[in-house]
Amino acid sequence: MNVFYLASLAVVTGLSGRSIYSAYRRRPAISCMAGMMIAMTIGMMQSLAAGTIAGILLPSDLAVPTAGAVLLGIVCGYLAGKPISTMAALDGMLAGIMGGMMGAMLGVMIGRHAVMTVLFVDVIFVFIHIVLHQLINEETAAPSAAEKTETGQAGTVLLHPYVFGLGIFILAAVFLYQG
Repeated sequence: MNVFYLASLAVVTGLSGRSIYSAYRRRPAISCMAGMMIAMTIGMMQSLAAGTIAGILLPSDLAVPTAGAVLLGIVCGYLAGKPISTMAALDGMLAGIMGGMMGAMLGVMIGRHAVMTVLFVDVIFVFIHIVLHQLINEETAAPSAAEKTETGQAGTVLLHPYVFGLGIFILAAVFLYQG
């Protein structure tokens, strides 16, 4: 079972790395406010997922999962935000602290539903990162929002996260109402 949790952590960390690289590559076109949101999202989601897994693997000790997840969140938030601005880096680091604490507490508290919780956090993680990449693409795209609406591209761009979100809602309802 530990292999599942470690694989989940590896996938989540890889997706965070991809998002950090994407933001870094496009940093000249990203505004400070968007950079803050990008860094906050990456720092928070990475540390939340890592903290949840660490709390599951080390349920008798809340200090180690919390410290590890917080440190990972700080590093990811800094790496995502610093190329854009110091303010974005600080925002990402603070979000990493919050996500690490929340994730570790969740991991320690969940008990027998650990696999389902990790899957749920992973699905939310993927959904949030899809929307995050939309933000990065919107920030770095040349056409204005009015031009996108006139050509009909805005609805098409937003379609797949809505379908994904509906899928998350349906999966959550199925699992919550099974018992």
